[in-house]
Amino acid sequence: MDHDAAWKRLFGLPILVEHLLRGFVALAAGWLNFRSLRELSASWAGADSEQRHGDAAWRVDYREEEPGRSLVLLLEFQSSVDQTMASRVLRYARMARDELTRQGASDADRELRLLPVVVHSGARVWSAPGGATEISVSDDGELMLPLPYSYLSLDVRRLEQHHLPPRNVVSTVFRLDASESLEKVIPHIQDLSDWLPKEVGSARADIIFSTILEWLASMTPKMFPGSDAAEVVAKLKQEVRGQEKSMALLAERAKQWEAEWLQQGINQGIDQGLAQERELLRRQAELKFDAATAEELARRLAAVTDAKRLTEVGCWIIDCGTGAELLARTDSR
Repeated sequence: MDHDAAWKRLFGLPILVEHLLRGFVALAAGWLNFRSLRELSASWAGADSEQRHGDAAWRVDYREEEPGRSLVLLLEFQSSVDQTMASRVLRYARMARDELTRQGASDADRELRLLPVVVHSGARVWSAPGGATEISVSDDGELMLPLPYSYLSLDVRRLEQHHLPPRNVVSTVFRLDASESLEKVIPHIQDLSDWLPKEVGSARADIIFSTILEWLASMTPKMFPGSDAAEVVAKLKQEVRGQEKSMALLAERAKQWEAEWLQQGINQGIDQGLAQERELLRRQAELKFDAATAEELARRLAAVTDAKRLTEVGCWIIDCGTGAELLARTDSR
């Protein structure tokens, strides 16, 4: 599963959208009726038949005291900085507005209230123009992006982690994405497993938890290069569920897993280096003697893992006058 698909699947859960609004558009959240939250198609057709496929779109009504109004949330997920994002968002919003208007889906006052949000989880700082870091809300609950901004920008790696809203699923996801090691992932997963069932019930928490772990599996190769994503998630599922009261043991095991993956990476690097050395010797033998000698030498060296022995063979290639003499030397050792 690629980056965008993983984030789209994650934000296919209503609780992620609700917690995004509650935690990161907090001034607006008090005006909204989250029981009305529903997902929309994120594919729009413009008047000129242009097609636009967004990442995710949701709609939520205002509270019952404010009938006839709703908010359409347009979500885009980015792993790299797109300097054209402002124009993309404006085009996307225009097409969404046109499509919903054709469907007769405007609010009672014939308006459509759109809030584009860009979630950036890349390593680079989000530097594209047009993104506001906060929005304001009028006295009657209307959301307002400060001019000249066209979307709300959430740069996951740049958010102050200790200021993220507590008991918030999106905060947990952002903390996971910003984690620098598996050891630091464990407490966030544990914290979520502690409070989430109390908030939403065990059955719903299991679905949310499983989806987050699937998302984590797709993110793991980026977060911890060289590790086995499936193994990480399988162990997390087993350990977090089976050792809920043993965080010390869990953290210690996380260190062990990282040490194992580090050693695997070292071993892989050694193997790659030896393979490159054997290939270099094969080429040298072919250049000095012939292809048949080179192929026979490569066959004999295929299982050699001693770097000193390979260095020795390199000297033999220089010293030997014929391919037969070279092969004879490899036979004698």
